[in-house]
Amino acid sequence: MNATDVIALALVYAIIGTSLAVALALERRGSDRDVRKVVHIWVGFFVFVWWAFSENWIMFVFFALPFAVILFVAMFRGNAVSDSKLGDIANNRGHRTGLFLYVVTIAIFIVFFWDHWTAATVGVVAMTFGDGFGSIVGRRFGRHRTINGKSLEGSLGVFAAAAVMASAIILLYGWLYASGLFPNGGTDLAVPFWAAAAVAGLVATVLEAVCPGQYDNIVTPVVVALTMVLLGL
Repeated sequence: MNATDVIALALVYAIIGTSLAVALALERRGSDRDVRKVVHIWVGFFVFVWWAFSENWIMFVFFALPFAVILFVAMFRGNAVSDSKLGDIANNRGHRTGLFLYVVTIAIFIVFFWDHWTAATVGVVAMTFGDGFGSIVGRRFGRHRTINGKSLEGSLGVFAAAAVMASAIILLYGWLYASGLFPNGGTDLAVPFWAAAAVAGLVATVLEAVCPGQYDNIVTPVVVALTMVLLGL
């Protein structure tokens, strides 16, 4: 582990800690926002940091594994973790397995997608920003119901957020690769970047609409990432 890994790890933990602090502050102020989705989205900003890790095992051991253990314990009642604010968010403000599968998905990407890091990251933003903003938009503006209780407005929110963030990731990681800062950022896209981003948004939108809520944190990002691999990321 080098100094860059330590800095990246510190930033990732800072992002996670800040997301929980913001959620707690909103709750204390009596905000009507879905604090679980605030955490869901805010934690997603780690994608602007995790490219800096030199080895995938460092991310797995010091980032994914500890949080997977914590969130697994949080799913069971009657312990310090489940009784904490994190346990409240995990158990009482959404599907009990949701945040745990969120971290499991990150672990899957770390272990199996190291050579397709841009594709994995697009999958992550589909899960974090796409799903998160889709829920927020749907709750606030949803008027036209489609399937499984979803709304057209929420689905448009998923598409827009996932496509915009996918574009940002493809461009950022491409620049990092061209600058020699990120060796795994090379791409051989079969389509223009904006078309790949649109495909990511469309796949995320369809899956968020049809996939049961307790499983979308693993199904949506993995399928989006695999689709991006097929497109050359």
